[in-house]
Amino acid sequence: MHRGWKAAAMAVVLGVAGTASAHEFTCEKRIQVKGEGPTDEGPRVTKFPATLRFRYKVKNLHPQGESVANAVEDPLLEPHGFRFPFATPLAIGVGQERENTFEVTLPSAEACQAMAATDGRADGHFDSVLRVKWDLGETQCGARFSCCEPFVDCEMACPDYDPDCAEGRGNVAPAASRTAGFFKVHEQALGQCLALGAMDMGLAKVESLEQALGLLWASPGLDRDGGVRGEADARRFELAREALVTACNERLFGMDAKRGRALDEALRTLRTSGGGDSERLVTELRRHNDAGTRQPLPQGFDAGRATPAHAASLAADPTEPGRP
Repeated sequence: MHRGWKAAAMAVVLGVAGTASAHEFTCEKRIQVKGEGPTDEGPRVTKFPATLRFRYKVKNLHPQGESVANAVEDPLLEPHGFRFPFATPLAIGVGQERENTFEVTLPSAEACQAMAATDGRADGHFDSVLRVKWDLGETQCGARFSCCEPFVDCEMACPDYDPDCAEGRGNVAPAASRTAGFFKVHEQALGQCLALGAMDMGLAKVESLEQALGLLWASPGLDRDGGVRGEADARRFELAREALVTACNERLFGMDAKRGRALDEALRTLRTSGGGDSERLVTELRRHNDAGTRQPLPQGFDAGRATPAHAASLAADPTEPGRP
């Protein structure tokens, strides 16, 4: 038995074989993420792309004769290419066993979650069962893997063709960052960000402190006069807000490769007519803006004191025509 494989906890034998043609099997099903070490429980997939290796073992338990299986099935894996790991009828002699493997590659966290949902429960876990059937009985063995939550605790592995990529290599502390709540009350910090140049946020060009504060203080769902923004407009407004915060984090506190790529994608989305993947991008940018909040600000950087009332009084939504 190979170390590092998590054995299934389920083995159920159904039916009783007759004495003339007795058969009896047991099976094991285990899952491992290729390239990773052993786990005490079913593996949790956190880095992508990831290849899952399902390993199967079928053993004859009859003490006197060979056992013959008519079918070996794993129905939930069939849509992913699983067919028959063992040719059937499968005859196994006394005290003998057969092993085989099947692999599935998941390109992303979303693909992992989609596969997990195919077992009938959208809970981030994939539970599937191998079924070994013979004339008068059946045994089953199951195993589970779990998915990380997209854009919260997942990582994308570095592709071989990108020598500058540093994701997934060691425990590198995130660059310092601050959230929208910080910038909306620290006028001095926000002013230092804008001193480095105007920013085209797609919805509007942010050129002044008042416009930047407007993006941070305004309600995404309501305009200045209390009118309701459409759902798509509200999502784009939220994305523009988080993109502004991310851009200021980049300008003031240093570059971060993953954060920078997320910002580039967000700005491309904002500068096109369609909403694109706004909701996903808002979540991702918030995660990046949150990631370095425990890191100290660069030495010598003075954010100034928090002035929430004064900052709110200056705020002017830049998406509204005629506003400063």
